[in-house]
Amino acid sequence: MPLLSFGAYQNPIALALPAPPVAGAAPSLAPAQGDHVFGDVIGTIETALQSIFGGGANWRTRMHSFNPVLATLWAGLAALDFGHGANPPIVTRAGAPEPDEHSHLFGGYSQRFQWQLCELVCTGYTPGAGGNNIEVRLIGGATKAWRKKVLASFDDLLAHLVDSTALAFYIATPNAVRAAAPNAIRHPAVSLVAANTFAAANHGTGRARVNTVLAKYTGLRSGFESVLSRLESEGGTRTFDPVNDTWS
Repeated sequence: MPLLSFGAYQNPIALALPAPPVAGAAPSLAPAQGDHVFGDVIGTIETALQSIFGGGANWRTRMHSFNPVLATLWAGLAALDFGHGANPPIVTRAGAPEPDEHSHLFGGYSQRFQWQLCELVCTGYTPGAGGNNIEVRLIGGATKAWRKKVLASFDDLLAHLVDSTALAFYIATPNAVRAAAPNAIRHPAVSLVAANTFAAANHGTGRARVNTVLAKYTGLRSGFESVLSRLESEGGTRTFDPVNDTWS
């Protein structure tokens, strides 16, 4: 059950927790941007935070007014290089679309993680002066059960973080173009542990870049737990006032 339940209001990600993704259901994709070695975990968390605090240009301001320490912690975490920064480990692919289990699984587990994190919030609208609707944004006090479910979903996300096909090709030949092989390649998703093991055992010109990113992940879970602790520390339910841009 949601932490907050107010009439028709619901989790902003989806009405119900999305089902776990199935590898066999992965669609064939030919991403124009190439195959990222790492899933965009920071983008995944940020999407959830925007859903909690409201999207748009001022969502960080609303987060800061809710808890300044939370905003500072998030800014520091989001500034780190987790493989989607200015120089992401990415493989250029040419040819027909391939079944992409990594994109499918990471995307599916991202939705489940976002839903669990956003069980903290209910959003809706209430009639305002002159017939104008005013947004109601309610954030409830976190529970131990909520934290446990969020972290379990976070671990599921990291267990499907890395595209093993892209990882192997990038380590060996980071500047080459890989020819698609849709009948043989499915882009299996692997965990950070498996990625570290593979990188340690395989030499290539791209290994140093991969190792630089992998090293950042050693502190990601603890950094994310610090973000959760700020949400937990706020105690009971708080309501956002969109007129004065304040929480009460």
